[in-house]
Amino acid sequence: PLVPAFHEALFDDNKDHRAVLNIGGFSNLSLIESDRPVEGFDCGPGNVLLDAWIQSQRHESYDKDGAWAASGKVDPELLKKLLSDPFFLTKGPKSTGREVFNLGWVHHHLFQLPTLAPEDVQATLLELTALTITESLQTAQAVTKELLVCGGGAHNKALMKRLAELLPDTEVNSTEKFGVDPDWVEAMAFAWLAHCCLEGVPANRPTVTGAKGRRVLGAIYPA
Repeated sequence: PLVPAFHEALFDDNKDHRAVLNIGGFSNLSLIESDRPVEGFDCGPGNVLLDAWIQSQRHESYDKDGAWAASGKVDPELLKKLLSDPFFLTKGPKSTGREVFNLGWVHHHLFQLPTLAPEDVQATLLELTALTITESLQTAQAVTKELLVCGGGAHNKALMKRLAELLPDTEVNSTEKFGVDPDWVEAMAFAWLAHCCLEGVPANRPTVTGAKGRRVLGAIYPA
């Protein structure tokens, strides 16, 4: 992930035990502590499966506020099968994409079960997203006082509510609390990366990418 360095630059105000969660198609965490370099990794699916399922079942582009998921019930057997994917058993730092988690992946697991109500599948996919985020966070950082959420998933009220339930000792907020629209954070990050490139400032974090050292990222091609 390229964004954790920006999360550190924007949200590190010398408060310990903070994490930044981006929920786009996939969910990824940045762990911010004053006494160690920022760490970052993917947790798993964010909106990608929720969007794909509602598009296939209701021809809607996304589940507004998570209302459809909230109308269903989590199916324990489906959830167990989804969580058995090898990606979730691997410790971070790690990264994934649509080549792994997609609608075909969902159908592969559904074919092994009795027919489920579509809204129950959606509820289970939301639970998968919430659980894999919280388990990733708790494994990587024993104490998290504040979780700042950005990306489209910050608007999913059902998902935000579930995260707060699963993390009772953590304050879960949108980045709006910092005056930053959650929809703008990723665009701001890449503008910051471009600025660092122009200024010759290293913008990678070896603890995130596994690089051998700090490097200036990107290239400049004059017209």
